[in-house]
Amino acid sequence: MTSWRRLLGPVALAAALGGCTVGAEPPVTASPAPTHGRLADPGLFAVDSRVLGPMVIDGQGYVLYRFDGDSSAPPRSNCVDECTARWLPVLVHGELRVVGIDRQLVGNVARADGTVQLTLGGWPLYGFSGDRMPGDTNGQDHAKGWWVIAPNGGKAARAGGPAD
Repeated sequence: MTSWRRLLGPVALAAALGGCTVGAEPPVTASPAPTHGRLADPGLFAVDSRVLGPMVIDGQGYVLYRFDGDSSAPPRSNCVDECTARWLPVLVHGELRVVGIDRQLVGNVARADGTVQLTLGGWPLYGFSGDRMPGDTNGQDHAKGWWVIAPNGGKAARAGGPAD
C-alpha cells in the first residue's frame, strides 16, 4: 500500500498536515547555491502536527530541526564535520517561499565551511538523514539535543513536551 505522503507534493503535504493554505506571498531572496542539504524546493512552511503541534517543513515536506548545541544569540552552528552526515544543514539558495512563519524570524548564518545556513529565530536549521519520507520526525528528541522546530524558532511540542 502506498503511503498518502508519497501521493502528495510538498505544498499539498503542507496543507494536508496543517490545513495551511499557500498564498501568493512574495518570495524572500537568498543566496548562494547549496553544495549539499535537502532544500531542493526552497520553502519553509508552518504546519500543524497532531503529535507535536505547530512545526516547520521544507519545500519537499521534510521536517526541520534545531540543535541545543547551537546558539541562537548570536546564531552559530556547532554541527560540523561528521555531524553533518547525519544532520543536514539547510543551506541558503535561490528564492525562498515562507508560509505561516514570521519573515522577520528567518535569517542565515555563515558556516565554518563557507556555506550559508538558514536560521529560524536565530537557530540554524537541519534536516535529519534518518527521516526517510516527508513528514517523518525520527530526529525528535535525538540524543536529548535535537528537536523539531516550531514556526517561532522554539521546540515543537504539545502541552507537556520539552520546554524552549
